[in-house]
Amino acid sequence: MSSVDRWYTPDKVYDSHCHFFGYSFFNRIAKQRGFNSPEELVKNWQFRGGKIELPPKDPRELTEMWVREAEKYNVDKIVLLPEFNELNDLRVAIREYPNRFIPFLSIDPTQPEAKEILEKGISEIGVKGVKLYPPLHYFHAYEERVKPIYEIAQDHNLLVTFHFGVSVGSTADMRFMNPTDLSPVALEFPKVRFALAHFGTGYFRELLFLMYHYKNIYAETSSSNVWMKYLPYELSLKDVFRKVIDAAGVDHVIFGTDSSFFPRGWRRAIFDWQLAVANELRLTQEEINLIFYKNLERILNL
Repeated sequence: MSSVDRWYTPDKVYDSHCHFFGYSFFNRIAKQRGFNSPEELVKNWQFRGGKIELPPKDPRELTEMWVREAEKYNVDKIVLLPEFNELNDLRVAIREYPNRFIPFLSIDPTQPEAKEILEKGISEIGVKGVKLYPPLHYFHAYEERVKPIYEIAQDHNLLVTFHFGVSVGSTADMRFMNPTDLSPVALEFPKVRFALAHFGTGYFRELLFLMYHYKNIYAETSSSNVWMKYLPYELSLKDVFRKVIDAAGVDHVIFGTDSSFFPRGWRRAIFDWQLAVANELRLTQEEINLIFYKNLERILNL
């Protein structure tokens, strides 16, 4: 914790990056990895974040678990990211708590049903954004087959969040990790806002270049940002925050935690660390509010 002469906390907290992995997600992963059941998968899964509990089969129970986390930590709104091309669990959560959760979809644009699923999510539950993961699904952001997703985002004011860079996915391909793939897309779709999760996940220089060149590129802060350890030079989270603010301004930084599994739940330590950095940089109350909720509120017209 920082030793500063004054300390600001945000008036509200909106988490822009929280995974909503239901029972069906674990069932699919179990089959992919050759386990007999989701229970066997969880028992044998070595996860860097610690122990993992298998979520309940009823998505309403999983929704209630996240509601309790939000109430416990005074989180006003949470972006929910279900598994790729999955809509059913998210539909339940938004129906039960439309004012607590912000619906996003995780889309694999290489699949033929991707466009239809996104359009259905918008019309049925008011999806506000979409997450794309090039290194896991093997596509370049500028490919023609991805453009229908950008066109939908443009028509419906969706935030498009990308995971570029390194990945915990064991099958990730580094040929698709470079954020500069987004350069021609940002030019062609200037009205679409693009957020790079985890500060570009190791491609920090490229993120800064993009933010300098294009006003529709945003830095998203979620995760432990462990990628900083694997750069060939020293870099602290304070350095990261300062540089993205210098590149594009505090109105281009969006707070997130990358929360995902239970029993870990909502990652309060991530919030505390980032708030400490914001205060160490002597950001004002208004600037802290921009990062922790107002930027997302403005972008999504909440």
